[in-house]
Order: sequence, then C-alpha cells, then structure tokens
Amino acid sequence: MKKKYLLIALLSLFAFQNSVAQLPNGSIAPNFSLTDLDGTVHKLYEDYTDLGYTVFIDFSAIWCAPCWSYHQSHALKDVYENHGPSGHPGVNSTTTNDVMVFFIEGQEGTIAELNGGSGSQGDWVAGTPYPIICTDPASGFGNSASISNDWAISGWPTIYQVCPDRTLTVIGQAQGLYSLVTACLPPPSHNNDARSFMNNSANSGCSSVTPEISIQNYGLSALTSVKIDVSLNNVFQYTINWAGNLSTLDVEDVLLNPLTGLVNNDLITIDVTTPNGVTDANPQNNQTISYIVDLGFDNAYWDGDLSIDVSGGSTNSWYLKQVSNNLVIASGFGGVTGSNNFFPLNFNECYTLQSIDGGGETYTVTDFVGNVVLDGTVTGVEDFDNFTTGDEMWTAGVNDNEISNIAIYPIPVKDKLYIDSKYDNLRIIDLLGKEVLQTTYSESIDVSNLSDGIYLLELKIANKKVYQKVEVAK
Repeated sequence: MKKKYLLIALLSLFAFQNSVAQLPNGSIAPNFSLTDLDGTVHKLYEDYTDLGYTVFIDFSAIWCAPCWSYHQSHALKDVYENHGPSGHPGVNSTTTNDVMVFFIEGQEGTIAELNGGSGSQGDWVAGTPYPIICTDPASGFGNSASISNDWAISGWPTIYQVCPDRTLTVIGQAQGLYSLVTACLPPPSHNNDARSFMNNSANSGCSSVTPEISIQNYGLSALTSVKIDVSLNNVFQYTINWAGNLSTLDVEDVLLNPLTGLVNNDLITIDVTTPNGVTDANPQNNQTISYIVDLGFDNAYWDGDLSIDVSGGSTNSWYLKQVSNNLVIASGFGGVTGSNNFFPLNFNECYTLQSIDGGGETYTVTDFVGNVVLDGTVTGVEDFDNFTTGDEMWTAGVNDNEISNIAIYPIPVKDKLYIDSKYDNLRIIDLLGKEVLQTTYSESIDVSNLSDGIYLLELKIANKKVYQKVEVAK
C-alpha cells in the first residue's frame, strides 16, 4: 500500500466475524466496572492496571467452539494461578502478583448456559478460578452486553492484553501468556513525562490532512501542558500549545490544524515535547508520529457501484469510509471478489479504504466504468488508501459526436433549463448526491424551485448516460 503508518500491532484469528473493527493495537483500553458470578465488583483501571497489573481478557460466547477449545487449553488459568493477584481465589502463594485475568461472555449467555446448559459448548464455570462476567440482563449482575461494542469485538474469541499503561493488544489464542507481560512499559516513575501516539491514522483525506493524536500523562505529576510541533517534509509548519489537566495515565485526544495544499508522498511528522514546560523525562516512550501522504485516485465515476476485491482470509478486515462523515459504505474480510458498496457513492467526495491485519494481502477497487481507483498491497498492520469521486462531467458509453450534439442552456439557469436533444430520462443531483429533480423527456425543465448552487445533470439516452454540471443562479 502507498501510505504507511508507524503503528505497532499484532492481531488475532477469529472464529466468527462481523463488520466491526476490533480496537487497534496500542489504543487505550476502555475502563469498566463489572460484577463477577461471586458478586465481586472489578474496576479495570482502579483495581488492576493503575496498580501495575497486566490484564488478560477473554471475550467469548457460550456457543463458540473455538472459544471452548481455547478455554480448555488452560492458558488463562495457568497464568492466573501462577501470576495473579496475591490472595485472590485460586492464586498460588508463590505468585509473581502482576497479572489479572477475566472471562467475559459477551453475547448475553445465561448463568445456566455458563454452567453447561443447553446451547453451550460446556461448563465454563467448573475449574475456572478467575472471574467470569455474565452479561445476561436477567442475571441480576447489571453487566451490559454493550461492553462487547465498547471493546469493538469483531470475532469470538477475542483475547486482549491490557498493559499497566492502559494500552491494549489483541493476542489471538496465545499460549505461554506470561512471556507477553515483558512487552508492557514499566510503570510511571518520573514527575513530568508525556506520551504521545497516533489516535487514528485514518485522518488523511484526498486533498488535506487533519491529524489527530493522543496525549497520555505518563508522569507522577498532573500534566497541564505540552508543546506540539507539526512539520511537513521536515519543514516546520505550526505549534499547538495544548493545555489541560490529566492525572497519571489519563489520556486526551487532540485534533490538530488541517494541512492543505498537499501532494502525494509529502511527509508529515508530529513531535510532542516539554510536558509542564520542562524537558520530557523519558522521550523514548513517545511513538514516532510520522506518515506519508497519499491523495489517491482523482475523478472516479460515482453514479454506480464499485467492485471490490480483497485477497487473504478472515484475519484481514477492511472498511471503505466516506471521509466527510466517517460513514462506512462497504466492509468485509479478505477472500472477497466483486464486493459492492451498500451505501451509494456521492459526487465530489473523498473515500478511504482501511485495511487491518496486513500480511501481503492485495486489494483492487474498480469504479462502475472500469477505472481502477485503488490497487495495492497491505504492507503494514493498519493501512489506508484514498480516492475521490469526480467533480467534472462524466460520460458512460456516449461518443464525442453525441455529446457535441447535446445543447444545454442557459448556463447559469434561473427558471427554465432547455435541452436540445432527445433523451429518455433526466435527473438533477446536488453536490451531496441527493436527487432533487427527475423527469422524462421534455424540451424545458422548470428549476425555479431549486436553490442557487452547482448541480449535476444526468441524461439517460437509451442505455447510455451523459453528465454535465449546471449552475442555478437567480
């Protein structure tokens, strides 16, 4: 893929998929307060990560066979018994006291089903020493199944590792879990230490970029200010002096100023320095925020479905988003050919294809008239590629002589628009892609009810279409 983002991540295998992306590795884990089957309340931050524990969370469903297989492997049981919190049920007296484990049944399985009732893969409770969270509304524990949405669960099982710094990683159905603990950063130990990392690397657009980053207080003192420098091709552009009040490990997302007038392969870098007005005590824990701009294909045909091919398999999820409102117009997993968008494309719009869990998968997106608007290989864990739909006249299957014989006047038009040609159907579409007028053949079209502005006129002639911009000005 043309655009590369310096994000470090490992993503898991899924037993069951839907079209929701899991949380990107390195993102901040949502906090929770959940009650287990014994009635004990557990708060992720306050009870565990803020006290230095690495937390493993198994999101599973009672009906899921791969979930049951992983549960029966006892990888989570072993790490809990040997490394769990001192004094917790089932934890050995020789524990290293630096790990916590949870099992969350995320699809409202009942207590009876958790205990091996009908519809379940087995008895999930027997022999499980770590807390089990039931999300069945009728259970009386008050745990909402919406936690699966909060954690963006896209397959069962999904196993998250949450480090003491609150960042998460999807670890798949891993064994030997304690070896993963060493990947976590050490706990905060300096007074003034700000971490920074990319909040969402999909903020690149087709004509401009509006970066968004996350700032975390990794110091022992409250973080009240940092300096954010933004450069383009190693040339300084602007500084934002952020001010706030973050307690230790708290995070705030910061939307930066747009960068415009970009060209392909421009390099954007962002540096976060001087927490509380002093030198950062540990700049090494800041992520290098640097990415290459790819403005993508311009002038794709918009009034028809795309054809989307993505290689790979169930671990490669992808999303095609409309940049102006972040609307997902198409999504799926690898191994698809000829997939289409389920929301229509809009005129003069920017679109971004987001691919997750890269490993050499290829993708091709072709518009309705055969333009290859995206074509590449996923070279990173989370990659993005853009294209824009046209803002000029498009013709589909109409030759130049036919176009030249069509007279459309006056331009701009005030009341009546005249079309000096036979046609079957006429549509007028605004710049948001909304049809505002439709009619069969007529020598003149009354546009007096339309607001002033630019519109797209579509003429259908037999099985062909002609497009032209028209301006309404009264």
